Amino acid sequence: MSTRQVGLLIAVSAIWGASYLLIKIALDGFEPGVIVFLRVLLAAALLYVVILARGGPDRAGLANLRRRPRDTFIQGTLAVALPFSLIAFGETQITSGLTGVLISPGPLFIALLAPAIDRTERVDRRGTIGLVIGFAGVMLLIGVDTVGSAGEFLGALAMVGAALAYGLGAMFTKLRFAGVPPLVVSFGACAVASIVTLPIAAATIGNSRPDLGEIAAVVCLGVLGTAAAFVLYFTLIAEAGAGRAALCGYLIPPLALAYGALFLNETITWAAVAGLVLILAGVSMAGGERGVEAPAPEPARS
Repeated sequence: MSTRQVGLLIAVSAIWGASYLLIKIALDGFEPGVIVFLRVLLAAALLYVVILARGGPDRAGLANLRRRPRDTFIQGTLAVALPFSLIAFGETQITSGLTGVLISPGPLFIALLAPAIDRTERVDRRGTIGLVIGFAGVMLLIGVDTVGSAGEFLGALAMVGAALAYGLGAMFTKLRFAGVPPLVVSFGACAVASIVTLPIAAATIGNSRPDLGEIAAVVCLGVLGTAAAFVLYFTLIAEAGAGRAALCGYLIPPLALAYGALFLNETITWAAVAGLVLILAGVSMAGGERGVEAPAPEPARS
């Protein structure tokens, strides 16, 4: 990889790894539903501007979304609205670092569900062993780090649900949006998510009392953590290939743990480290030549 490509890889991983930290900060002033709505609304607006500025296939791809409202709605719900909402709720109960680790098994769900949904994603015997190892890491994390509190346990389950939604969203995107420019699919997903989450945000916004720091966290989530990250990620794919871009999936969880420890004084437990190692090892084995996918709702997979 060139120096520029390595820089893009680090930038994308650093931005997505910080998203869980930003959500945790924003939760001090906003309700979870409001955070998700504002984040995806900002991202959709910025992605639309980028698409119009780029023109060409990206701009032409917008017509594809208009012709397929049902598929666009399902994709946006599975890939963005549902996982983003589960993550925001879950972080009211568990640490941002643990969130980053528990989101990472998304590719394991792809491999697990492939025989029923997409046979091209089926795993061999090595991949099956990887599934067992990866889910053992998930069970270790849930069993050790969250079993002491019902709220933490539910928060952890919400993260696993988000990882499952990411996996389903990735498979649906591959099956139904092949050939559509990724930025267009990302815009459609964020636009749909803003519509889906609007009622929840409207019902709970009266409970929000944010200060400037918490407002800044939400703005950063929408501008950097979603819109800018998508643009950088797809630039990386175009320049370095999807396999190398997928290395983000190995960098984001440890970065999330580090951010939480450095900025929020979160404790990094032995179970978090051991669980992370098992999950990433399982993802590597189950992914095979397909590569690991980053824990974010990009159309190539969040």
